[in-house]
Amino acid sequence: MKTPQYQQGNSLWKDAQKRLFRNKAAMMALYFLIAMFVACFVLPLFPIIDNPNTTNLDNIAAPCSMQHPFGTDQLGRDLLARVLYGGRISLLVGLVATIVALVIGLIYGLISGYIGGRTDALMMRTVDVLFALPFIVLVIVFSLSIEQPSRELTEWVISTTGWSRESVAPILGLVPLFIAIGALGWLTLARIVRTQTQEIKSQEYIQAARSLGLSHIRILFRHIAPNLMGTVVVYTTLAVPGIMLTESTLSFIGLGVKAPNSSWGTLIKEGADRMEVTPELLLFPTLFFCLTLLALNFLGDGLRDAIDPKSAKD
Repeated sequence: MKTPQYQQGNSLWKDAQKRLFRNKAAMMALYFLIAMFVACFVLPLFPIIDNPNTTNLDNIAAPCSMQHPFGTDQLGRDLLARVLYGGRISLLVGLVATIVALVIGLIYGLISGYIGGRTDALMMRTVDVLFALPFIVLVIVFSLSIEQPSRELTEWVISTTGWSRESVAPILGLVPLFIAIGALGWLTLARIVRTQTQEIKSQEYIQAARSLGLSHIRILFRHIAPNLMGTVVVYTTLAVPGIMLTESTLSFIGLGVKAPNSSWGTLIKEGADRMEVTPELLLFPTLFFCLTLLALNFLGDGLRDAIDPKSAKD
């Protein structure tokens, strides 16, 4: 008698991975983002890319050439190098600030949704008040208030490690921006996590965990939080473009990256001031910025459809 063959089932994440791989737009966006990270973080390590802050007053506003594929700016600096180094800053701000917002929003939403009652009402009213305040103004005030501690941190790192100021200052100088945007960008995620937690805590397996005497912290982070990962992953990919846009807005008005360093926002500002004379100063950073935001949105939509097939647009 032939032994019956049983087909092994797939997990939720394997099914989501298959659906994601079948989404051509999402996969193209993923490959583009990988290429962008390599170009911004790996390519500048090789000597083929010039120093973005090296000026050459004999070669001001030079057109595109083999030596300068994107031309040079108003101070003779290589525009390709400035776009790649600026992308490094913009992507770092987007990733780090999103992680900060993710940690705060996830913990806040879990506690609010799990405890419920008056505590939940008070925590959500606090979120409503913060939502009513102008976000950009709060980021500016918060960023300026922690600017001095950031300078002290920069000096401490330089004196402790012996690293050069040129390599440390551009990154650590953005710590206020990282914290300010991230510390105020968690409000939407907190609401999403709170709603999901309220639904999950009424499930039978949560009631079983309580009956077994498990602690509230273990229930939150071992049983509820893992079931929110799909929502969190999707939110993260969709939040990074918004945070990058906020950084670009602040840099555009002069409150972000400080000269001579650059981000895509500062490069767009410089290009907008000279678009009638040298339009390539605006064209190339805007193109890189827009394509990156578009890829992040395509990837976020693909992840959402892969993790939750019911939300897919047929």
